[in-house]
Amino acid sequence: MFHKKAFLPALCVSLCLCGGMVPGVSAAALPDPPGQGEITPYALFIRGKSLTFDISAGVAAVNGWVTGQTGVADRCRIVVELQEKSGSSWETVATWSDESDGRRASVSETKTVTAGRTYRAKAEVTAWSGGASETQTILSSEKKA
Repeated sequence: MFHKKAFLPALCVSLCLCGGMVPGVSAAALPDPPGQGEITPYALFIRGKSLTFDISAGVAAVNGWVTGQTGVADRCRIVVELQEKSGSSWETVATWSDESDGRRASVSETKTVTAGRTYRAKAEVTAWSGGASETQTILSSEKKA
């Protein structure tokens, strides 16, 4: 005859023994995820940045800006290049820049481009705080004229 009272304790003991056989993983044995070591800020002096690029009716339009952190940055610069694809490399066909002692610099320009060729825009933005600076690069998507 089957006894329910004897079955339950035996089941509990079996589960405990089986659970003890599963190897445990110590937190110390796990590697840190990429970028999870030391905490570093995303940007020290650059507060915001943007680059837009479009081609319409044979004209490339480039708009870009950079702003510095409030109370930190005292000068900003943006340099924008219009680049044309040549094989597997990119050649600069036009360059525009703006620099300001304030917290914002911007560029808004157009240039006639050749039909059938592929272009992109590249911006290098910089913000200064005293003698220290921070620079970031922005690449637009490629567009065919």
